[in-house]
Amino acid sequence: MRSTSKYALWAVLFTAMMLTSVVQLPTEISEEIEPSETTSRQPAAGGVAAECEGLTFEDMFNYTHAIFDIVIDEDWDSAQVSAVAWINGTLSDQVRTDLEDLFGEAGVPGGGNGYLSSDEYQAIESIAAECVEQTNPRVGFRTTAGGGHRGGNGVDWYNATWTNTEENPLTIEEFNLMPQNHVDAKPCDQSANSNCIEIPVEPVTPGRDCDTTVELADECRIVVWLNGTFEFNGMTLGGAYDGSDFTVAMNTSNMTNADLAVTYPALEGLRVGMFEECDGRMIDQENNSNQGSQVYVGTCTSDNTITQESRLVSIDGETRLRVEAHVEYDMDIWPTGQDMFFDMTTEPPEVDNPPQWTASAPADGNILPIADDGMAQFLSTSQMSSWATDDVGAPLMVCWGAESWSMTSNSEGLSADAPAGEDSVAITCHAMDSSGQTTENRSYTLQVPLRATASTSSSSATVVMTPTTGMPSMDAVVTLVQDNAQTSSNSVSLNGETTVNVDLSALSPGPFMVRISATGEGMAGFAHTYDLGVSKSSAAPTMEVWGDPDSFWDGEDYFIKGPWYDSDGDSVTISATNNDNVWGDVITPTGQTWQMENSGIPGASTNTIILTICDTWGECTSVTHEAGATPSNEPSTPPPTSDSSSEEGGGLPGFGMFAALGAIALAGLGRRHQE
Repeated sequence: MRSTSKYALWAVLFTAMMLTSVVQLPTEISEEIEPSETTSRQPAAGGVAAECEGLTFEDMFNYTHAIFDIVIDEDWDSAQVSAVAWINGTLSDQVRTDLEDLFGEAGVPGGGNGYLSSDEYQAIESIAAECVEQTNPRVGFRTTAGGGHRGGNGVDWYNATWTNTEENPLTIEEFNLMPQNHVDAKPCDQSANSNCIEIPVEPVTPGRDCDTTVELADECRIVVWLNGTFEFNGMTLGGAYDGSDFTVAMNTSNMTNADLAVTYPALEGLRVGMFEECDGRMIDQENNSNQGSQVYVGTCTSDNTITQESRLVSIDGETRLRVEAHVEYDMDIWPTGQDMFFDMTTEPPEVDNPPQWTASAPADGNILPIADDGMAQFLSTSQMSSWATDDVGAPLMVCWGAESWSMTSNSEGLSADAPAGEDSVAITCHAMDSSGQTTENRSYTLQVPLRATASTSSSSATVVMTPTTGMPSMDAVVTLVQDNAQTSSNSVSLNGETTVNVDLSALSPGPFMVRISATGEGMAGFAHTYDLGVSKSSAAPTMEVWGDPDSFWDGEDYFIKGPWYDSDGDSVTISATNNDNVWGDVITPTGQTWQMENSGIPGASTNTIILTICDTWGECTSVTHEAGATPSNEPSTPPPTSDSSSEEGGGLPGFGMFAALGAIALAGLGRRHQE
């Protein structure tokens, strides 16, 4: 069974490791994977290198879904890697639990108390990238003169290592490790930092809402990104790559619901000669390096839980091969290993038929819709795969005839830029395989299907869509999109100018995008996300002042207290004046209550305190409280506090981007698989 404590650490680490912050945070909801029981080994000496060396991504955290994208550099000796992992439901509890436990095991004050603190959170940041640098990517990339490479005793095909330099830095980012405005946030029990906040690693307040489709102040989800560079030590076995056959291998044990893609440099005729999933070797649980006996090409046995396909893509005018795999693994069979091998070759296949159009492809003369807000995609790689087929892999779709529309291609598909004032242009397309064979040509009309505007009110967004001349009747759906939330309208019919209102309650304050999807007879499907310059306004936070016995004089000092609330879940600050003079420091309240104290104005017959609460969007509310005359210097005994003064939870200050991996080194613990 896989170690969830390692996953938790890696959840943080891999998050950064996987996909840099340049990637927009997508909303991802996948079936939750229940964590398994695990034990940990004793800490080893040697700092980050000793504690992280040999660990894998899956040794550190249990994710719900992960995506890895690897682009091999032109020199064939390195690759650019981006990744993103989603950790939903109770798996996010496991991440926080394991991370916080490391501090307890290391004897850090407050560690191991069931609460993850801002002190602990921030302590990890400086060493995350260093830890990732030491981990084992479990990828091998070697030439295979004389046959496919399958490891074996004394042969190590794990030759990929991470690079972390000023020129090629590792970047790690996370979302929601410490959610803002956690309902059970409270001041730290043990910290010299007066601003320290801690949250429970597992839910305390009943009624937990784990709807990860919307942006809520909950603890049900974490997202981790990583960007970095692989180096393939000895890939060429000494000397530059000469175009001979090679094998890409990866140990995929403990990987489940993971998508991997590898894009190769331009190389004529490159294809997957053979793919094999090989199951059955026993994993060395300490360092994961046991290769087992030699596996010979064509002799692997497997449960067929890895699927793969290849496709041609055009990048910067070069035709390149992209190989994609989806990996599943049955956690109950650990430590039984699972490996995959791609034997790559430029040798022509024995059978090489030309590509063919499929029934899913638009008929000759149909419309290919495209948005008109700059360079926009009109044909994706997934559409290419469904529109044409080939016996070697998904062929490349090539289109021409729209020079004024600046057509370009990349690994995601074909794009163009509609000139101002133009609605359509004629183009010609065909599909091409790796040997240059093509389908017959088809003529299409590249056309802007509609133009859209949007506005907002306090509760809804209004989107107006106007079809262009020549478009058929369309069925359309409008979706409002933020990084962490989205909400859609019902389907509407577009036969002329059409207005759609979409409720804003599921979105957070701030800007959002408008995605329009449309289908119609005689046209390919259309889907585009527009930036129409619209935002949801923030509702101003509110606050109250409790009277006696929670607000009282103690000599010439006045103590004041009360509850606060922000319907949008924003963090807030509170400032105060007394008779128009600044009174006390600006505070960031914790939990569901706030409190301030300061001296009254000496000898004043009245102290008029005006409190102002503001959210991060600048929306504010003011409350006036009459404290009365300033007493003499004789102190009085403050009355006992009411039950309301014990309320906790609510606001939590925002924290900087996390790189959780560092926790391993900080705690002096490197965890690995245990049975």
